[in-house]
Amino acid sequence: MLLALTPPLASAAAIPTTLVAIALIIVVAQLLGELAQRVHQPRVIGEIVGGIVLGPSVLGALAPALEDHLFAPAVRSQLNVLGQLGLVLFMFLIGLELNPKLLQGRLPLASRITAVGVGMPLALGILLALGLEAWQPQLLPGDHALAPLLFMGTALAITAFPVLARILRERNLLSQPLGALAITAAAIEDVVSWVLLAIAVATSRSSTGLGALTPLLGTAAWSWFLLVGLRPLRLWLEARYRQGHQLGPMLQASLFGGALLSAAVTEWLGVHLIFGAFLWGLAMPRYEPLRRRLELRLDAVVLQLLLPLFFAISGLSTQIGSLNTPSLWAAAALVLAVAVGGKFIGTWAVARASGMPEREAQAMGWLMNTRGLTELVILNVGLELGVISTELFTMGVLMALVTTVMAGPLLGQLGYKPAKGAS
Repeated sequence: MLLALTPPLASAAAIPTTLVAIALIIVVAQLLGELAQRVHQPRVIGEIVGGIVLGPSVLGALAPALEDHLFAPAVRSQLNVLGQLGLVLFMFLIGLELNPKLLQGRLPLASRITAVGVGMPLALGILLALGLEAWQPQLLPGDHALAPLLFMGTALAITAFPVLARILRERNLLSQPLGALAITAAAIEDVVSWVLLAIAVATSRSSTGLGALTPLLGTAAWSWFLLVGLRPLRLWLEARYRQGHQLGPMLQASLFGGALLSAAVTEWLGVHLIFGAFLWGLAMPRYEPLRRRLELRLDAVVLQLLLPLFFAISGLSTQIGSLNTPSLWAAAALVLAVAVGGKFIGTWAVARASGMPEREAQAMGWLMNTRGLTELVILNVGLELGVISTELFTMGVLMALVTTVMAGPLLGQLGYKPAKGAS
């Protein structure tokens, strides 16, 4: 009887420490996010760095006993649940932000950019994974042959749609042809990348091709139900909002609860919970006032409270000290070079071949290179499934930071400066 009560008691004892850890995470994330904005970097850069600072790379190196106490296993377990909740609601927001109207008039060129801008880094990522397996096999653990290749390719192919949107907004580019094309291509790439991730997860969780096909077919059926089957409900919701311009508490709770339910369904199907939350966001009405109201209800809680907890969990898994040999740093440099080169060259080449001026084509290449938080999502999934090692996870986090940080200065060099007063 006493043994049965031990885990809940241990969990309850960790609650005060968990609350202190949460407070510290929020303060550090907001301070570093504010600092990032002051130097014209996306706020998410500072928040990601905040997670790394509180992990073994900085706090653990300076005060290991404090880090062990603040982020003991019982505390990590509770932070992980809250971080996963933040991730689910964030993916719901990403799906909510994607607007099909973005595709109007720009679909042919954006599709060509997506085909090469995703296809080239995907292929290079797979080749890179094959090379790392032969050179540094410990970076890709596990006995599944295909899953690490797909994860590596997807990690290099992704573009961070939310970060890109904020960079364009900061530079007043969303209303210009370059910004409109970039956000359209990023929207398509976002959908393609999440599908690739779903395939990678299903493959990693299955030992046979048929085993991987089953969760994908189930997810396809769930996607059809949400995007097509729920259309009457979507139209009714929009009509009701147009009449009263209000969302009652029960209706809001149903919408947010639906995101959690959809996430649970895709996790149960064997893909991943983030895909279900993303699909639920896509299934929401595209009436702008309603969409903005839903975003406002979630933005503060998700972006300022729950998402920093996800960054903290990522930071606890990022161990820069694990890159302790020249060969590992060489591998990290190779990951960065392939990630930047594949994305930039593919996007730039298609843009130039389609008649875009050199300056705009280069800007497109650097914009599509931003990875930010979206990269962290993919890396965390790979680490959770045991497809990538802690060392490769750390390399990926560094790559995500560098590719996102470099976008702003390079755009500035091309003449795309932040608007006056932009934060």
